[in-house]
Amino acid sequence: MAAIRHQETDRVPKGEVYIQPKVSNALLGKDYPLDHQHFERDVAVRKLLNMDLVNAGDWPEWEIGQTEDGKKIVQSVYGQTFVVGGETKHILKPALDIEDADQYEEPDISKVKGDLIERYAKETDLFIFAQVGGPISMLNEMFPMEDYMVYCLTNTEEMHTISEKVIAFEIKKAKLFIDKGADAILITDDMAFNTGVFLPPYIMDELAYPFYKQMIKEIKAYKDVPVFLHSDGNLNSVMDNIVECGFDGLQSLQPSAGMDIAEIKAKYGDTLCLWGNIDLDHILCFGTPEEVKADVRRTIDIASPGGGFILSTCNTIVDIIPTENVLAMMEEAEK
Repeated sequence: MAAIRHQETDRVPKGEVYIQPKVSNALLGKDYPLDHQHFERDVAVRKLLNMDLVNAGDWPEWEIGQTEDGKKIVQSVYGQTFVVGGETKHILKPALDIEDADQYEEPDISKVKGDLIERYAKETDLFIFAQVGGPISMLNEMFPMEDYMVYCLTNTEEMHTISEKVIAFEIKKAKLFIDKGADAILITDDMAFNTGVFLPPYIMDELAYPFYKQMIKEIKAYKDVPVFLHSDGNLNSVMDNIVECGFDGLQSLQPSAGMDIAEIKAKYGDTLCLWGNIDLDHILCFGTPEEVKADVRRTIDIASPGGGFILSTCNTIVDIIPTENVLAMMEEAEK
C-alpha cells in the first residue's frame, strides 16, 4: 500500500498477476493439481519467492456437454460456450446474436462466490488484488475476435447496450470481492497489440473510457480501495486517457511493445503506481540468470525512486520460464 501511495518503501514490493501451475510445481518440487487457481500451491509458491501480493478472481463456468472426440463444452456466466481441449479453449457459440443486444440479460451475480478471496484474507497476510473484467476483454471473449472488432465499428450502439449490462455485473463482483477481504481491484482489459490499441479513438471514447470511469467511481464510492488496470501491448497513445479515467496503477508495461519504463516513470510516475515491466520475450524466457538480474536491477533503479513501483513480469510467470530465472528475478529484487 505504501508503494501504491507513492511512498518510499524499505524494499521493492513484488508479486504476479498469475503464476502458471507447472512452473509453480517445478519451483516447489511438488505435484500440486494443475487447476487454474489452487490455494495451497499458490500460497506455497508465493511464500517460496517471498512475494507480497496475490491476484485472484472468480469466473463461473460449467460443463454442458462434450464434442464427438471427447472435449468438454463449457458455458460461461456471460453466455458464450467454449470447446476446451488440453490447455486451450476456443469459442463454439457467441453469447448472443448482435441484433439481440436489447434482450441480453445481465450475468447472474449469485453464481459468483468469492470464497478464494475470503480464504486469502483469513489465512494469509498477502495483499489481495481481486480481478474483474473490463468493457473490452469481457465483450471480446463473448464473440470471435474479428466479429467483436467489426461489431464495435458497425454495431456500436448494440455493443454499448451489452457493455452496460456486463459492467454492472463486474461492479457487483468488485463489491462482493471487497466484502470478502480484497485490498484492491484489478480491472483486466487487454486493449492493445504490440503496435497499438485495437480500436480507434472514437470507439474507445464510446465503449471503453466511460465504463472505466463508471467502474472506478462506483467501486471507490463503495470502499476507497486502489483500482488498477492491466493491459498488455503498446498503450503509449492512450496513457493520458488511462490517467484521466482515475486509475491508481497500471500493470504490464510490456517493454517489447514499446512501453519504456523510464519515459513512463517520468511522465506518469507521480500519478500511477507502475507494476511490471520485466521482459518475457527474451530476458526471462531465454536469457541467463545474470541477464535477468541485470534487467531487474536496471528496472528497480529507474522505477522505484519516490515509490510507486511493484516488481513483476510484464504479464505472468509462464511455464516456459526456467526456474533459475524466476529465482534470479526474485533474489535480485530482495537485494
